[in-house]
Amino acid sequence: MTANCWMKNYYAAWDSADADEICAWFDDEVVIEDVPTGHVSVGAVEARAFVERALELTPGTTYEIVTTIADGDEFAAEWIMQPAGMRGTSIGTLRNGKVATNRDYWSPAREKQEH
Repeated sequence: MTANCWMKNYYAAWDSADADEICAWFDDEVVIEDVPTGHVSVGAVEARAFVERALELTPGTTYEIVTTIADGDEFAAEWIMQPAGMRGTSIGTLRNGKVATNRDYWSPAREKQEH
């Protein structure tokens, strides 16, 4: 599966706000790091708790994918969290087609509005 295709499907899972659908993308030993907050989740149980909390804190959120890059089992995606307009990037690795590591970098500053 191409990077664009699997990442499109991965972020569609996040857009669905379905924790089961999102967590199905994770390797059992996934490590998720939210760099700006310092939060790290290790393993499927902690990752699921992170996903459930994120969905609770950001109801109705969707991800506008700006750019995706993949090289073997490494990936990066630039996104805009809507409707907040918050820009961010996810960088990670895959293991057997599932997300093994994911580090999110984001800024609470909204995307620039054109004048």
